[in-house]
Amino acid sequence: MELLSIILILIVAMLSAVVIWFNFPGSFIMAGFTFLWAWISGFKVISLYEILVILVLVVLLEIMEFALSGLAARYTGAGKRSAFLAIVGGFLGTIILGAMFFVIGALVGLFLGSYLGAYWGEIQAGKDQAHARKAAMGALLGNVAAKVLKSSAVLVLGVWMIKELV
Repeated sequence: MELLSIILILIVAMLSAVVIWFNFPGSFIMAGFTFLWAWISGFKVISLYEILVILVLVVLLEIMEFALSGLAARYTGAGKRSAFLAIVGGFLGTIILGAMFFVIGALVGLFLGSYLGAYWGEIQAGKDQAHARKAAMGALLGNVAAKVLKSSAVLVLGVWMIKELV
């Protein structure tokens, strides 16, 4: 039974990490699975306190996903306005392209929207195209870093669950 549990946890953790890249709430899926697992075990393996900590971390990861785009744009030389536009562009791109092209559109919209938001903000601020491209690439790489961080956090959560089980 323990081997089956480990396999189930691994499958859910890997699926959650993958769906994050398609802008689905993989971190919330993993948190929900963790809560369900704890509930089934009577909160003996995983406590309610640990579930609350996981929920707070998952919410922070979601906030960080959008914020990291703006922070990375700022790091590469973008102004505050451009960093804000990178965040807004990523959010709007996710909604608009996600609605048009269900799964892959949300991911493309996030990357494209944050890139274009930062680029447009820098061009409007009077910066040259090379500087605008650098800031926009920073915003794009910030989004990629956020996806990597969220996927990694979900996998770490899965490994932690296995450790608690064994």
